[in-house]
Amino acid sequence: IEHHNGAISMAEDEQQNGENAEAKKMADDIVKGQSAEVTQLQNILDRL
Repeated sequence: IEHHNGAISMAEDEQQNGENAEAKKMADDIVKGQSAEVTQLQNILDRL
């Protein structure tokens, strides 16, 4: 989960400070995908 949160943090930085539209779109996709995975992983951990 920590690894995913690191990816989210880097992608959010790109969203806020990036200048390349393609990179910003990729950052959007990373935030969405990694956030969903963090939620899923946290739900699994909560059930253990």
